[in-house]
Amino acid sequence: MVLTMGNRFLTHFAFIAVSSWLGAGLAHSQAKDDLMMVFDGKYYSIGYYKSSIKALPPDWKKVWVITNRKANEGKLESRVVSVRRNILFNCVRNTYSTLATINYAELNAAGKPMLQTDTGFNLNDDPVPEGSPLAIVFSQVCVP
Repeated sequence: MVLTMGNRFLTHFAFIAVSSWLGAGLAHSQAKDDLMMVFDGKYYSIGYYKSSIKALPPDWKKVWVITNRKANEGKLESRVVSVRRNILFNCVRNTYSTLATINYAELNAAGKPMLQTDTGFNLNDDPVPEGSPLAIVFSQVCVP
């Protein structure tokens, strides 16, 4: 009886382990499909997650923007590879504020967040710079 229960346990454990591995792969592919890259330059790329867009009254939109730094000649100058910022756009006034900034040591804000010292809540209501990657995100997020 004990041997039978052990085999059943191993069978269930193997099923759960394989299901978790396949589920993680599916979640990763969905996250990759959700990421909209808007700029791919020599030193960095910028994108946002479509599923992170939240409409707030009266005319504001909140979105997570990802900035990935690229290695210069194979070497990064900083431990920070990816920066994830929670941006609040005022769609009527064409301004934005930074609600949160989180640094990561892996691309696309993967892994654990790194310790922060100089980032965070900043309600400046700055104008969105024309022709910038942030302006592209603004135009896609604040669609009338």
